[in-house]
Amino acid sequence: MEVKISDLLDGIEDGSVDIRAERVSTEHIKELTRMKLNAEQQGKTRRLSRRILALALAAALVLALGVTAYAMNATISSPQAAEKVAREQLEVWKELGLISQDMVFDGPADQIVENEERNGGDYWFGRIFRHRYDVRWYVGWDGSSKYGCSLGVDTLSGKITMACFFALPDENDEPVGETPVYSPDGIVEDYWYFYNNFDDIFPADMTVDRLCTLLADYWGFGGYRLEMTGDRYDMRKDSYDQTHLQPIDGSTLLLDLPKGNGNYLAIYFDGDQEGAPMYLEMDQFAGHVGVLIGTGHAVG
Repeated sequence: MEVKISDLLDGIEDGSVDIRAERVSTEHIKELTRMKLNAEQQGKTRRLSRRILALALAAALVLALGVTAYAMNATISSPQAAEKVAREQLEVWKELGLISQDMVFDGPADQIVENEERNGGDYWFGRIFRHRYDVRWYVGWDGSSKYGCSLGVDTLSGKITMACFFALPDENDEPVGETPVYSPDGIVEDYWYFYNNFDDIFPADMTVDRLCTLLADYWGFGGYRLEMTGDRYDMRKDSYDQTHLQPIDGSTLLLDLPKGNGNYLAIYFDGDQEGAPMYLEMDQFAGHVGVLIGTGHAVG
C-alpha cells in the first residue's frame, strides 16, 4: 500500500519510517514541494521544521527517481551545469573503480548537445530516453589528449546514463592488427593499425560481473542478468534470431570480450525500464579503442 503523506512526515520526524522501504509517488513529491515553498514564504513550517521537511522532500526524490547516494539534489538546466555534473560523475566512476584514474579531461568540453526526452519505439524495445545533455571531449589526435568521451547526463538524476570512452595507445603499445590503405589506383599507401589498450579505460582485471555490479550500484538497480552477444542488428524485434549468439560467463574479463564487427553484450538490469536492455560494446578503431556502456546504442 502506498504510504500517506502524513505518515511519511510523521515517520521521518520520529525516526520510525525507513524511507527506502516506502512507496513514494509523484503526487507526494508535488505535495512536499508545495509545503516546503509555503513554509519558506510564510517563515514557518507548520507541523515540521524546515530541516525535517527538506529531508522528506529529498528522501522522496531519491526514492522516486530510483537513485542512490550519488544522486544530484537539483535538476540540470543548462549546458554549463551539465558539464560540471559530468566532471563530478566521472570522479564518482573513478572512485567506484569503473574507469581508470588516469582519465583526465582538461579544458572546457568540446561539445554539449541537449537531447529532449523521446520514446524509441519497437526498434528500440520501447525504451524511453530521458531528457539529457551529451557532454563531449574529443580525442587529441595532435597529442594534446590521450582520452576522449561522450557522456549522456540525465537532467533529473544527474547520473551518467550513457558513456562512450576512447583512448589512444601509448608509443610503446604494439599493434594487434592492421589493414592496408589503398590509393585510387590500387596501390598500398599506408596501413591502419589496431590496438588492444582497453586497460587504459578500465582496470585490466575488470570482469563482466564486476562491471555490472558496480553499474547496478551506481544506477540504484537491484541486480542484472546477462544476455548473449552477437551482431547488434539481430536484436531488432522484427528479426530476432538468437541461433548464432554466444553466451557470456560473468567471470569473463572485459579484455577478453569479442570486439568490433557489431559484437555487443546486452545487459538487463533489475529495476530498469521493463524489457529494455543496456549494452556494453568494445571497438578497435584505426589508431584507438572505444568502449560504450549504457543506453546510447544502435539498438537500445
